[in-house]
Amino acid sequence: MTQKLINDLILSGAFELYGQPKWTFGKNTCNTYEVYAGAVHMPGGSEIPAQLLLELIERDENLTMTFSRWFMEAAMKSAVELCEKTNSHVTLSMNLLPQYAGQDNFVEQVLKLVEETGINPHKMQFELSEAQNLNAKGIENLNILHDEYGIGLYLANFGMGYANINLLKDVHFDGIELDKTFAAGVPNHDQTVRMVFAIQNLAHTLDLVMCAKGIETPEQFEFFDDMKCFKGQGYIIGKPLPMEELTEYIKLYAVPVQEQEE
Repeated sequence: MTQKLINDLILSGAFELYGQPKWTFGKNTCNTYEVYAGAVHMPGGSEIPAQLLLELIERDENLTMTFSRWFMEAAMKSAVELCEKTNSHVTLSMNLLPQYAGQDNFVEQVLKLVEETGINPHKMQFELSEAQNLNAKGIENLNILHDEYGIGLYLANFGMGYANINLLKDVHFDGIELDKTFAAGVPNHDQTVRMVFAIQNLAHTLDLVMCAKGIETPEQFEFFDDMKCFKGQGYIIGKPLPMEELTEYIKLYAVPVQEQEE
């Protein structure tokens, strides 16, 4: 597949957004969702998983920047529409590539999209993974968006891979997202259980909240609920859904605007 074809697919809006709910433990509500590029509608009418192209996009700097700009704008627009349709102030969570965050004009790009789409910056957050590529400018940009404009920051895939614990010293994160491999080990693997509690204690010490990913069984859900984890995400809570289906889910489980204002 050529660079030009992928670029044309991005600019034509061929990528379809999906959203996966995040559950707030203790309140039995869903007021946050993570947005993905879930599928790509190809010329001729066929459909392929977006991940097949995302792997190619991330290897090409120009495609990475083009896709990141499109994705952020599309995600913000869809979040505003979702809030209107569900009468809620649901929070948008989106993955952010470090090389995009490190652009000189990244802050200006984000603020321009916030103004154009009308999204509340306090109701959006960035999930940062593969953070070893985050340069000094990226750290500066993210801290400005967090401190001056209220955009949330989460360190994703915590405990595995490239989630760099050293970044907790420099980036003003609100929380960490526990890698899904930890959920797979609870509640039956003692060492994993101890590690999860240790990570939660670290988070509390640093005034961070914790979101557990990969929750797939009732036992795992109960474990994180009992330990008073802040949020959870996984198939037992809700799989990634096309935005129309996510809208119906949010209508069922989000707190309406009137109740939030009381």
